[in-house]
Amino acid sequence: TYASPTTATMNMERLNSAINSLNISENDPDYAAEINKLKEVEEQLLDRLQEFEERKRNSSAVYDGSEYVRDDDVVEINAGGKIIAARRGTLCQLKGTRLEALFCGRWEQKLQRDSN
Repeated sequence: TYASPTTATMNMERLNSAINSLNISENDPDYAAEINKLKEVEEQLLDRLQEFEERKRNSSAVYDGSEYVRDDDVVEINAGGKIIAARRGTLCQLKGTRLEALFCGRWEQKLQRDSN
């Protein structure tokens, strides 16, 4: 299983907090062992995050519908019974928004369509 970037970031914060909150002498062998454990977990989390990011990039490359869509495509949206026509590029202007996610083309084959 893969942790999301948000989960990985939260885990990293917890690890950093744990390291900072240890009030044991650095010469104590238990302290050194605990620090080593935390560093190992940190490395594992960073590796998992890197794998996740790589899988995300690969998935985007494989499933990106960009070869089928263009920014100047006119998309018709049924908004409460009223048909609104807009260029795909306009809907996708703001990266990271819901509109961009829906109309970027990645999900083109899976979008719900009206029967008309």
